[in-house]
Amino acid sequence: MADNIEAQEDAPVSRWKIPEGEFCVYGTVYAHAEHADALEAVYVETTRLSKSEPGIIYYSIARDQDDLTIFHFFEHYVDKKAFENHNSQPIIVKLLTVDKYFKDVTAVFAKPIKPAAAPATQ
Repeated sequence: MADNIEAQEDAPVSRWKIPEGEFCVYGTVYAHAEHADALEAVYVETTRLSKSEPGIIYYSIARDQDDLTIFHFFEHYVDKKAFENHNSQPIIVKLLTVDKYFKDVTAVFAKPIKPAAAPATQ
């Protein structure tokens, strides 16, 4: 399922269709050209902060080298609460409601594929 979400005050993260249980979310952020460097600075900080946030299994954001106004993200959470807690951080709230650095976001929420259990050894 893909959702396009504009950076508007009336489009809070809670309107996304977030799965229950463990999930991944990946997608693309389209920055306004004049704010792309500022957005990268925010992402540097959110990546740093994510390392100490409970419930985040993986958090990565990359800047497209062909179009520097585009950012790609891949995030893996233990559950919906962890995702909501991450998006409740002041830096994220400010990014979504005040800064208006981006014009659009596409996001896909998916269940991760789990590795098979290792066979029992004798």
